Amino acid sequence: MELAQVTLASIGDGVIRTDSEGRIDYMNPVAERLTGWRLDEAMHRDVGEAYQVIHESTRRPRRNPVDVCLMEKRTIVTPGLFTLHSRGGEEYIIRDSVAPILESEGEIVGTVVVFRDLTRVRGLERQMVYLESHDALTGLLHRQEFEIYLEAALESARDQGLEHVLLYLDLWEFKLINDGFGHVAGDELLRRVAEQLQTKLGQRGMLGRVGGDDFSLLLEGHTPIEAQAAARALHRSFRDFRFHWGGQYFEVGLNIGLVPITASSESVTQIFKAADAACYLARQSGRNRVHSYVLDDAAVSERHGRLHWVQRIRHSLAEDRLCLYHQEIRPLKSTGKGLQEILVRMVDPSGQHLAPSNFIPIAEHHDLVSSIDRWVVRRSLNQLAQNGQQLLDGSRVSINLSGQSLGDEGFLEDILAYLEASEVTTDRIFFEITETTAVANLSRALHFIGELREMGCRFILDDFGSGFSSFAYLRNLPVDILKIDGEFVRSMENDPIRYAMVKAINQVAQVMGIETIAEWVETEATYNMLRDLGVDYVQGYWLHRPEELK
Repeated sequence: MELAQVTLASIGDGVIRTDSEGRIDYMNPVAERLTGWRLDEAMHRDVGEAYQVIHESTRRPRRNPVDVCLMEKRTIVTPGLFTLHSRGGEEYIIRDSVAPILESEGEIVGTVVVFRDLTRVRGLERQMVYLESHDALTGLLHRQEFEIYLEAALESARDQGLEHVLLYLDLWEFKLINDGFGHVAGDELLRRVAEQLQTKLGQRGMLGRVGGDDFSLLLEGHTPIEAQAAARALHRSFRDFRFHWGGQYFEVGLNIGLVPITASSESVTQIFKAADAACYLARQSGRNRVHSYVLDDAAVSERHGRLHWVQRIRHSLAEDRLCLYHQEIRPLKSTGKGLQEILVRMVDPSGQHLAPSNFIPIAEHHDLVSSIDRWVVRRSLNQLAQNGQQLLDGSRVSINLSGQSLGDEGFLEDILAYLEASEVTTDRIFFEITETTAVANLSRALHFIGELREMGCRFILDDFGSGFSSFAYLRNLPVDILKIDGEFVRSMENDPIRYAMVKAINQVAQVMGIETIAEWVETEATYNMLRDLGVDYVQGYWLHRPEELK
């Protein structure tokens, strides 16, 4: 025992030993110097009297790690840095750990607190910790550091009955700008938004960047009503905010999810999940909306169901549980060649084939649709290569591509590699992109189309007429076929304006030497009207329902 005491007295770390009740029964000289307590003064006192430690960043008391160690009978190493208050008024920056002292039978008889003084190197370490705890792009707290403040707020809600609120903020138009103009524009937008938020908030609340274009604001000591007022003020501050890039001005709005933090809040993880779900529901309601989370919120439960779908999509991709369907696009003219649209279905564990409407919107929102597009292109080309002219009686095929895929910088390279590896005759391949996607990413769409047309592939512009600039952009897009928006086609029998729209689109396309497809043909009368108008192809359930590609 004497040798152990001499050893503990000679090491550079502070050491405090307690009994099984958390009372001090030993301190080495370093611990005496740092705490300001002599051993004879501290003996038999509760460790918290002499060893007074607070969170270094939040300046809040922390839960006594000795109590946790005695209760859980395990070593407690709390991440981060802490401030030790000396009896004489000095402050020291420390890291510490607490280990249990066990008898041979496993009974806990005390603890050992070991702490290291980091004050002398804190200048350099402060800089390092700042870089570790702050987002390099915006200078705001990153998610891990923000969670420390959120954890402290949750503790104060439980221990002191205080009220706090978390606001989860999501940007409108970020994806459009980031995908259309590149990451440089997206990064500048995030910096500008962070500056705008900081200017508006000042010293009110703790602000962090917790995701790609997601921000969080912790309002301590606020009620939900007060937080609602703060959210409305943020909306007003962005009313006149404009982001200028590439010769264009963009309005940027916020959607906000609001979650109260109370003694009944389950955990930091659960608070974030609820806030993210509430923010998503605010976004679904329109621009500049606030959704407040309440217990048993049916809408939030639905959001959690969507997150479950995200996992199902990921598993389906990992386990190759997708399959291809096809639908005929029938020529109305004797010179027209056969064309089939390739469609995708998800196969659930029971073997049921799920329609795209069940999972594609969720995949788009969670940036998974490019992975699905890659799977569809790769599998389609493989089946064409293996079966040759026997597949679909030698018809040409149309493969849908999402807007996210056009914005994915590696997607074009992958498609070119798939084409080269398959050795499929490219004049059988059409790629189908929507009008709104092409317009939103015009320069990238032109590059994408140009590269694949050089390989011999051709393009269909889907949902034509649904965008705000259809005819103005058509001249600049080198597409081979227009697919007339099905909303016009389906109602053209009884709506003379819709009939006129279909007729006008078809006439303009003919003048430009572009063929047309009318989709959503659901009746014989519609089929006959389209034939009389001189539309080149028709597609719809009246002609052919999608079936599995085998």
